Amino acid sequence: MVMKLALYGGSFDPPHRGHLCVALKALECLECDQLIIVPAFRNPFKNSIVADGELRLRWLKKIFASYPRVTISDFEIRHHRSVYTIETVRHYATQCKKLYLIIGADNLESLPLWHEYETLKTIVTFVVATRNAIPIPEGMIALVVNEPISSTDFRTSLCPLGLPESIENEITHYYKEHHEPTN
Repeated sequence: MVMKLALYGGSFDPPHRGHLCVALKALECLECDQLIIVPAFRNPFKNSIVADGELRLRWLKKIFASYPRVTISDFEIRHHRSVYTIETVRHYATQCKKLYLIIGADNLESLPLWHEYETLKTIVTFVVATRNAIPIPEGMIALVVNEPISSTDFRTSLCPLGLPESIENEITHYYKEHHEPTN
């Protein structure tokens, strides 16, 4: 049994340098044996996605291929529906003694609305990646990351993702063909 796991879920629509930096900072700062990145089939708080789950999964595998302590999980994507975080946490909690859950600070406001939040906070240690100077509550681990990019920014303006050129070009090409920027 693995002693300590860190879960990092999200839409990753598309993945970008900010996601990479959060993962690397977590590996550096948390005492975890494995970091599991869990792309959502569809975020329960969002109405749609641009890139389908299998494609986002493939991109994440390419981005993190050289990091042996990072695993990309298809747990949520293979359900072909929105999966609540508590479901994913329960699945992985049986495989470890300590479970960190990495979220972005932009999720803090809606966190109490998450399905079975009261149960969730008894199972995990929350790790919060900083964003927009949002204060991190006491009792949560702050993961200081300063990467001013978001998937929304990219979908709006097709700004650079900050990834290696080959994967950057692949992702940008896909979004140019499948999503109309709102700029």
